[in-house]
Amino acid sequence: MKKQTMAIGLRDKNTGIHIIHPISSFILSWRWRASEYNTKRKHATNIVKFLNYLSQEKMHKIKSLADLDIETGTDYLNSLTNDYRKRDTITDAARTLTSFYVWLSQNDCLPNVGDNYIESKKKKNPHNDRTYYESLFNPTLPQRTRSNRKHLFPIKYIPLLIEISILVAHPIALGLYLQIFGGVRAGEVVNLKRTQFRKRLNSADFLLNIKEQQLRTDIKDSSGSNYVKKIRKQQILQIKDWGNIMFKDHVEFYKDKDINGTGALFINRDGLPMSGKSYSQYFFKVKDKFLKFLIDYGTVEDKVIATDLRLADWGTHIGRGTFTNLIAEEIENPAELMFLRGDSHLLSCLPYLEKTERVRKKVEERMNHMHTDYIPRLINRQNEIEE
Repeated sequence: MKKQTMAIGLRDKNTGIHIIHPISSFILSWRWRASEYNTKRKHATNIVKFLNYLSQEKMHKIKSLADLDIETGTDYLNSLTNDYRKRDTITDAARTLTSFYVWLSQNDCLPNVGDNYIESKKKKNPHNDRTYYESLFNPTLPQRTRSNRKHLFPIKYIPLLIEISILVAHPIALGLYLQIFGGVRAGEVVNLKRTQFRKRLNSADFLLNIKEQQLRTDIKDSSGSNYVKKIRKQQILQIKDWGNIMFKDHVEFYKDKDINGTGALFINRDGLPMSGKSYSQYFFKVKDKFLKFLIDYGTVEDKVIATDLRLADWGTHIGRGTFTNLIAEEIENPAELMFLRGDSHLLSCLPYLEKTERVRKKVEERMNHMHTDYIPRLINRQNEIEE
């Protein structure tokens, strides 16, 4: 099985040839050697930006990594502030840069930063035996801004959102269900194959076998929207048989449209596995239609909620947040929540498998006041339109 990783390289501007730089060992053989692709990509990108800064910035006159000092790192982080980067972006870069300096020091490549200074920043994590390092830098950070990002979708509108997705974005309607009732990320949705979708024998729920694979190797994805963040078995709650109905409809409609035989569950209009970018475009089409519907035909309360949602920042990840909100009130302990969200290894959560049936029934009860037959009705209507 192909597995993607991340390395740091140099590119010849004239020939376009890339070569792997030895500094890639920082990503491939140190702290993140066993990490998922997205984690490696994030830290590698942060280091590449820092190195590009050094090659362009004339003030420090860095000829080799041995010339680095704390002031150089701090000046780079301050340049991010001057470029109006977000506070979180800068603190994230500082964490990567601190680890980079520690790695260089451990390899005797940082003579301008004393070992004692780095050791004084070394702390023991109170939650486990792993050590970590406080930031070696003290940049000027922008003020904290109040985020208008939405993580929760109003529960009472979930059926309407799915109904609209069936009508205006049928290719991702099942994906939306998997996100809201299983907490699956968009990048994980588009990496699913039909064979990874299994019905659990002792319940009506589904179990997804989420793997790290790339169905669209022809796409260079710098945003990470095509990647699986965590390999795991993910349970999908079966609500009123909606999931079963939507899955059967989806497979029946798209099984013959997979032109290259990848077995991808989600297919784009060209018959290729759907990309994360395409999935997001479909999602925002659903979002726009949903908000317009509430504003045009909703009650006064609906219009107020729609206005609030229109002013807020939210995308596909709201499905995972909504799933967390749905189950949070029904769980009995944090470990059960970790299992249902897929935040922990399956084997460590086996004692909680039986209890998840209770959670599913509780969530289903919260849906009782909503339409019980809208999905079959909408799917039939959509099929009639397609014919």
